[in-house]
Amino acid sequence: MTKHLTRTTAIACILGALSASTMAQDLTITFSGLAHQSGTLKLVAYDSAAGFLQQQAWRVAQQQVSDTHPELTLHDVEPGQYSFMVYQDLNGDGRLNRNRFGLPTEPYGFSNNELLAGIPQFPQLAVQITHHNQNLEIRLR
Repeated sequence: MTKHLTRTTAIACILGALSASTMAQDLTITFSGLAHQSGTLKLVAYDSAAGFLQQQAWRVAQQQVSDTHPELTLHDVEPGQYSFMVYQDLNGDGRLNRNRFGLPTEPYGFSNNELLAGIPQFPQLAVQITHHNQNLEIRLR
């Protein structure tokens, strides 16, 4: 009886892992509005409002810019709500440069292509990822 339960448990675990992996998908993010064909796009993604508030990114990725419409693919993305922020690091210092008033001097953008006044919030930027090989466009300003 124990041997049968162990075998059944193992099969259930394998089937659960297979069904979970089939739900994960690729998300391709394209970037538009680039004024410069240089630098690096730095993307920060959040999968919850709590992670967003605590600045605990779900994923961080980067892509060298070599043309006017670069793209970045995130693999194994589970369906759900995500918020994305990106900036184009033109001078290679690894941070979003700002002027003395705190306004960005390098191109940046958000999911939902929101034009925000003030600090962004997770719900303002949240997009729903629902199906396989979904695409998302983020416009830089």
